[in-house]
Amino acid sequence: METEAEWSKAVYAESVSSRCWWCTVYDGGWDACPALSEDNELRQIVGMEQELSAIPVWAEQIVERAVNFLPPCGHYLFPRAYLDVVNAIGSQTTPGFVHGCFTVEQDRKRQMMDYVLCLDAWLQGAQPQEVAHELNLLGYRRVDWGSVCQDLWQILGKHSETKDLLIERLIHSQRWKIKNSPWDDDHASLFEREQYLGDLSRQSDTNGSSYVGSGVPRFDETSSPKVRKVEARLAEICPDWDWFRYTIEYGWLCAPKAFRFLERLLWAIGKERVVIHTHDHPMQDGELVPAFLQCQDTYPDEKKALDSWPPFLAALKAWWKGRPEQDGVAHEVCDVLGEITPVKQWLVRLFVRKLELPEHRAVVPRGKSLALEI
Repeated sequence: METEAEWSKAVYAESVSSRCWWCTVYDGGWDACPALSEDNELRQIVGMEQELSAIPVWAEQIVERAVNFLPPCGHYLFPRAYLDVVNAIGSQTTPGFVHGCFTVEQDRKRQMMDYVLCLDAWLQGAQPQEVAHELNLLGYRRVDWGSVCQDLWQILGKHSETKDLLIERLIHSQRWKIKNSPWDDDHASLFEREQYLGDLSRQSDTNGSSYVGSGVPRFDETSSPKVRKVEARLAEICPDWDWFRYTIEYGWLCAPKAFRFLERLLWAIGKERVVIHTHDHPMQDGELVPAFLQCQDTYPDEKKALDSWPPFLAALKAWWKGRPEQDGVAHEVCDVLGEITPVKQWLVRLFVRKLELPEHRAVVPRGKSLALEI
């Protein structure tokens, strides 16, 4: 199915196919991205769209929400957001909540709350065995909390003004992320609702996150007087404050290895200086950090993701071309997509095109790209 179509800035701008390129090079539009005018595959996709008698509302919304807001930097529940697209196309329904960037389910929030309790207890001068006793009784995860607390107290070491303020800032940041990360059944209504973590705002998300326009509240952490006071003091007394501030803000819960990232950050806080390598701030001689938080079970199954991705992509390609395969993953994809229709074929081909853009491939699980590099 190769449809020759007029290809110009105006044709592209008027198409529904132009509305799904958030966080890709195409997001800048025709003038900002010369590659757009040379993309013959996208030209063919727009041609398929032009041949449709009408674009259903549900199809437009799948493009504008589900395809547009695919997580650009990996998500701990991969491939959930991608399967959401397939389910929406197959059922011909408007996607509800999009499981994309900054979205976190209740289980993961509870896991982080247990670690925040440990940090709060250390900050207040509590004994590790007392905190471990509470977590063994009430903790969400069944790990050796006695060992976790003992190791954490040892790594953080003696209290100092710098260390205490860094932990205080980290606690606030994690609580804010828990409250500010929505899910189907939790739009800042279940966790940390008793905590003032910044002013409430319902303005559109300037970062283009996947829940823009859904009515999910957002909170401006930097508007908190407490945060401003702590950060001002750290700027005065902590030589590496710029690194710590960036690293504290960066540790999103939706990241595949968010808890390992926390573990490494705590190691640096214990030393009160930059001692670890990160992707954005590389170090030649970064220290190796032991797994003292026992968070290995919070990592996604990388091998499963790696193994499933190529056949998933191949199944999508075969389906929109009208030659659906029936083995393994392909059978499941075909079953979900259902009857082949021109509208569905256009949507699936557009979906595949986004998945194959070079910058998007870089963040879809292939080797180490599934998780934050550690």
